[in-house]
Amino acid sequence: MMRGSSVKFLVVAALLFGQLWLSTNAVSKNLGKQPSPRPLPPIVFVSRNPVPASSPHSSGAIPGFGPQFRTVVVGGKLMLRTTDGSVRSLVRGGQLYDVADPCVSWDAKTVVFSGVVHPDSSWRIYKIGIGGGVPEQLTVTDRHIDLSQFGAAASAFVRYDDFDPCWLPDGRIAFASTRHPSMASIDQVLTSNLYVMNADGSDLHRITSERNGAEEPTVDPLTGRIVFARWWLNLDRPSNATRDGLGRDDQLALTTDVGNIWHAMSVNPDGNRLKLYAGYTRTRFGSQTYKPFVMSDGRLLSTFSPRTSLTPTVGGVGIRWFKHGVDYEHYVVGVKSDESLRQVSTVQPPYATDPVELSKQDILFSYSTDGKDYGIFACTLDGKDLQKVLDLPGTLELEPQVVRRRKIPPILKDEYPAILSDLPPTEDPSTYLINDTFRFDCMNIFTNGAVDEPMPDAPRLVVGAKIRFFLNSQRQNPWVPDPSILFRTADVFREGGVHEPGAPADVPLFEQVVDSSGHVLTTPSGGFAHVTGTNYERVGGGTKCVGCHAGHSVLTVPINATLAEWFNASPSARVTGSSFFVNEAGRTFIPQRVADRQARTGGDSVIWVSNEGEGSFVQLKWDTPIDLREVVLYGITADSRSGTNIRVQDSEILLYCDSNEVGRIASTGRVEPEGTHVSFPRMRVDSAKIIVTKFFGTVYHRRIAGLAEVETIARIH
Repeated sequence: MMRGSSVKFLVVAALLFGQLWLSTNAVSKNLGKQPSPRPLPPIVFVSRNPVPASSPHSSGAIPGFGPQFRTVVVGGKLMLRTTDGSVRSLVRGGQLYDVADPCVSWDAKTVVFSGVVHPDSSWRIYKIGIGGGVPEQLTVTDRHIDLSQFGAAASAFVRYDDFDPCWLPDGRIAFASTRHPSMASIDQVLTSNLYVMNADGSDLHRITSERNGAEEPTVDPLTGRIVFARWWLNLDRPSNATRDGLGRDDQLALTTDVGNIWHAMSVNPDGNRLKLYAGYTRTRFGSQTYKPFVMSDGRLLSTFSPRTSLTPTVGGVGIRWFKHGVDYEHYVVGVKSDESLRQVSTVQPPYATDPVELSKQDILFSYSTDGKDYGIFACTLDGKDLQKVLDLPGTLELEPQVVRRRKIPPILKDEYPAILSDLPPTEDPSTYLINDTFRFDCMNIFTNGAVDEPMPDAPRLVVGAKIRFFLNSQRQNPWVPDPSILFRTADVFREGGVHEPGAPADVPLFEQVVDSSGHVLTTPSGGFAHVTGTNYERVGGGTKCVGCHAGHSVLTVPINATLAEWFNASPSARVTGSSFFVNEAGRTFIPQRVADRQARTGGDSVIWVSNEGEGSFVQLKWDTPIDLREVVLYGITADSRSGTNIRVQDSEILLYCDSNEVGRIASTGRVEPEGTHVSFPRMRVDSAKIIVTKFFGTVYHRRIAGLAEVETIARIH
């Protein structure tokens, strides 16, 4: 045990960040029984001072985290932990006042990072060899644009920061910056966007056109695409009481939902093919992601905060992971995403952030037991075997990066040119197409996700719908977004398609779908066909998607328009039944549950249960006739705890149009929990009745019939 002057010497050495080597054993804390230490590779990280308590909203603040503190200057050093546990500074003393956002190159020889030379300086991008020395500055204050079009807001855009760099597979560097003049919709913070440049700083150009924020880029090792955190927010809510269908006033708006989350998106290095990368899109908590990191198998490591906008405060952080696409979260460590946390301003620690892959089973991250001091830790993907790696006294150890050679991901060549203008459109309609145009193609807005795919439903099907395109770009208001501009209203084709050329490229847009009376379309779950954020598309490109709901960009787009016409029409149906069961706890098992796109997830909260036996039925009715070609029936999954082991052995399907029977499938055969497909020549229908004709077993220890889901594959007639 060290005492007296020895301890004082080590503390002073750590605070001064000299070239001295410091054993992490000297600053270990008592965490109780520890697991066997993992073998650790070299680790690059930053060691930074805390955010001063005098700063607004500093409680729980983490330097480099969220729009309020991503570019806070607190003082810090770029550090390297070697395999023997020793720690040293990579940047020679006095070169930089503060550093953040390190990223190690694929060959493990170079670190790119952001830094400032003085407390009053702007953040710029640097790189340095893994052996340390004098860093090379890559970005400088070299933007030359006329800000006069912004009027009173112009002064807000004079200064800008470059931060969050990462290496692309071809050796270029992607990073976030506030160079593009724009203010986020709330809290008077500058909009961040993604930029790409060569490794020497040349050919610097913007690749995204976000309205609120795009930052924390990383690379998907399986595809070479950039995965980043996007601030999804739209203060213009749907309204049926205004001329343009928008309302910011609670008295006029149809909902209080404005999105206001960070979520994980992916994009090509030229800014094309913007898509959601991963998340549970049924809820805002489930979608929220900051500091994304894609593991070698495609799983997404995600930092969660109950303050989904991360502003003005963070409110506590935790780590979880998702499979690529829409997926249920898998909790790891730190704050859990409990919906009850919506009412809590700050969650109690421990906190965890900045996850990276250590192995297929282990991750490396920053961890705090008190919400103030962060160290570098490791654990398994299920949160076990928590191991402290290092924790220097008096500072926050953040953003660890593993130093080892990695396989270079696929290299994606740029297909689209640089964005034409560094300025957004003005009120003048002649500027709306300042960056030229793209083609908007949604093959079918009524397309739903698969059964048990955790995303919201598409709008209820109607005929005669229209789609409105709005621009929302920075103009002259420095405090809140200027009113959105209705650019165009277009027809939705009868089969659900939207095919609109000449949409403004490389500017923030959002859409809204209305019926023939101008009322905003609704979804079966009570949502609205109104985008709660903004999107953009590159010049000369084109969207190719299906659906009109959160998460729709991950759905597979059919290869042609004919195939895209077909979708699951059940969520649009009105569902009735012969009866429904109410259990002893008062829970009801209503017929509508067979059309909620959930069968094997959600337990017994997603099933219909009759109060009768054979002969029980559910009936789906559509206001608009459909061409139906297939019905998929899902049986109830057995659950011994609730006394449920029902197996439907057979059922009958009756099809109607204008109250006349037009088809009958006398026997479907056994109905499996995984789905029983019943196909037939397509026929025009407006109603389908499914009758349980034979079953054995029980539900809640009672011999009563039921089904989990009815999927109807159809198109609008």
